[in-house]
Amino acid sequence: MNNCKISVIITIYNMEQYLDKCIQSVINQTYKNLEIILVNDGSTDKSFNICKKYAISDNRVVVVNKNNEGLVKARISGIMQAVGDYITFVDADDWLDSNAYQHVMDTVSYTHLRAHET
Repeated sequence: MNNCKISVIITIYNMEQYLDKCIQSVINQTYKNLEIILVNDGSTDKSFNICKKYAISDNRVVVVNKNNEGLVKARISGIMQAVGDYITFVDADDWLDSNAYQHVMDTVSYTHLRAHET
């Protein structure tokens, strides 16, 4: 189970002041099999440039740049791009503990194992 890919979708609209901390918290996860989809929803600040910087430096990062249509359509754009076994969402003004996805995958593995014991 620990080889499953997690698609992490971060939707972004004018979040330049938070974006580095958010993206770094995902990139630096102890669980590394991640696809990080940054959906720039028509930002007018420097958010798109920040996204491009991470796409250049980390091959797990994919950038979707679109016209502003709101959160739901931005998330759908990310889902359409995702290839992971699991999909999660992170708000661009939030960040994760470094072992968040490892904890999720450990829980999934344990639950899967327990389900097959009965």
